[in-house]
Amino acid sequence: MFKSWYDRQEEKIEFWLEFQVVHDGLDVDDGAGPGLGATFTCFSALPTELRLKVWECLIQPRVVVAACFDSRSQDEKRAQLARRARKRAAPVLLHVNRESRAVALRHYEPAFGWKVPRRLAGPGPGPGAERRAAAPRVWFNFGLDALLLLGELEPYDQWGFNSPMVYFLRREDTRRVRHVACAFEELRMSLYEADVVFGSLFHIIDMFPAARRLLITSTPQDAEVRHLALPTADNVVQKLWSAFMNGTTCVTSSLVNRQILMIREADLATFITEHE
Repeated sequence: MFKSWYDRQEEKIEFWLEFQVVHDGLDVDDGAGPGLGATFTCFSALPTELRLKVWECLIQPRVVVAACFDSRSQDEKRAQLARRARKRAAPVLLHVNRESRAVALRHYEPAFGWKVPRRLAGPGPGPGAERRAAAPRVWFNFGLDALLLLGELEPYDQWGFNSPMVYFLRREDTRRVRHVACAFEELRMSLYEADVVFGSLFHIIDMFPAARRLLITSTPQDAEVRHLALPTADNVVQKLWSAFMNGTTCVTSSLVNRQILMIREADLATFITEHE
């Protein structure tokens, strides 16, 4: 049904980001062996140098989801997050003791402050104004952790104006991320035209220059890629990127040659560990 200018004004669409740790790097296979849960009571008696090495061994790749919410579809996006694990938001080493915390603070820092771009924020404060921005509150290891993008990659308002979700984030943060991934389901390749998908990819790759590759994560629900043996660079997303890049001379070689690798979402942390 056609909506008048007044009706559109009354929609009051809101956009915001939420973060969730889906892998903390400390997941343990319950069948790994006997005595796994035993308590080592002499740890404090070990030499300091050895204790510090133990703490350092617990610095493992974590996966942090950055999800862009649209008030028109927040139930759907909430369900997407609910299908994924929810781990402790802060690295456990920050809460063991002062020694472990000192080690953790050499690797982790609060990151990913965000702000809704002005074109989507609307004129003046409204009922959702408190969700238009947030200070850096996500503990992140820029050298090791992965940021997984979920939700609306190109959110748009009732007037059709849009802004990439990665533009919500501070560039001083995004340029330091070494491992960035995007959920395959959010590209909606069966719904969007190729140029729209390419635009989403371009914004992500451009905002994360320190990432050597873009990882596209799939889940069992992604029927289009079930036949692929993952991980693989021989995928439809890489082919689309290469086709567009080879047709232009207006970009740098680092963008043209950026690898786009498809991988199972469940294997993301393991892949980072093996390819560090």
